[in-house]
Amino acid sequence: MVDKIQMVGCAFLPLNRDNKKILISKRSMHKKYFPGLWEVIGGNLEFGEDFEDCVIREVQEEINAGIKHLEHLHSRAMYLNNLMYITVAYYGELLDEPVFNKEEISEIKWISKEELENFEFCPGDVDLLKMGFEKLEK
Repeated sequence: MVDKIQMVGCAFLPLNRDNKKILISKRSMHKKYFPGLWEVIGGNLEFGEDFEDCVIREVQEEINAGIKHLEHLHSRAMYLNNLMYITVAYYGELLDEPVFNKEEISEIKWISKEELENFEFCPGDVDLLKMGFEKLEK
């Protein structure tokens, strides 16, 4: 059933342990899928790339930052419109102050767990964020 796989991607949740916040981004309005919705940092796995390399590349492309302490968070298959979306998610800290790519992202924001309900997220991202906040509480 490989023809039913729409996307294999990686996600990254940048944690701010001092303030107990996670960085999220708002998709540009010109994006084909889910324009204007909030999401975790990440993107599609490229052919021949491993998951960690995908995360590092996507973080660099989207928010121009390096990663410190990359840790696996969760892997999942999500089903939408009879298609499968596979995501491998990581968390960690940023080495640099994030500066977002205006082609991909219209806004970034550090949020607390209590602020989750204030944003409209892409499907499945709230679950990943809740897992990220659990890591912050430990």
